[in-house]
Amino acid sequence: YIILTKAEKGSIIYSHDSISNLRTPKVQVADTIGAGDTFSGVFLASLLQGAGLTEAHMKAVAAAAEVCRIQGAWFD
Repeated sequence: YIILTKAEKGSIIYSHDSISNLRTPKVQVADTIGAGDTFSGVFLASLLQGAGLTEAHMKAVAAAAEVCRIQGAWFD
C-alpha cells in the first residue's frame, strides 16, 4: 500500500489493484498529535481483520478525525 494523507484535503490509498480516495470529515480540531499513528494503526488492524481497502480506509479516516477532536494526546 501507498498511503498519502493530506490533512483537511483528504487521503488516498493505492494498492496493487485499486485506489481509495476519501475526503476528511469536518471536525473541530483541538490537537492533531496522534492522528497519523491512529490512521495507520486502524487501517492495518482493519485489513488484518478482513476489511477491504475502502472499508479499512473509512475506519482509519473516522478514527483519526476523532483523535483530532481531543486536546492533549501528547503528555509531558
